[in-house]
Amino acid sequence: MKIAIESNDGVTLKAPYSQTMGYIVCDIESERIEKSEYINIRSAINKPNRKVHSGFRLNDCATVITRGMDNENQSMLKEKGIEVFVTFNTLAKDALRSYLKEKMINEPV
Repeated sequence: MKIAIESNDGVTLKAPYSQTMGYIVCDIESERIEKSEYINIRSAINKPNRKVHSGFRLNDCATVITRGMDNENQSMLKEKGIEVFVTFNTLAKDALRSYLKEKMINEPV
């Protein structure tokens, strides 16, 4: 399962309702993080050394973790079958742990 975390620096979640510059994409297997990568989705006009990933598709992710998202984007993601998890955590690793803990509690065995 892939999880995308909205982030502008690869460490923290972006501020609510600010422009998303990228995502931390995590591959999860059996509640373990197998792989994690920061993907910059915006053009790097002023930062030519920054890697821009053009092949990233949010549709490949099962969940998006955010600190805030407008209703239109939230509805669009849900229509595509992508879960939106809103958190108050600012560090991406803490937000991911909270999501996984919540998932383990609410998923039937």
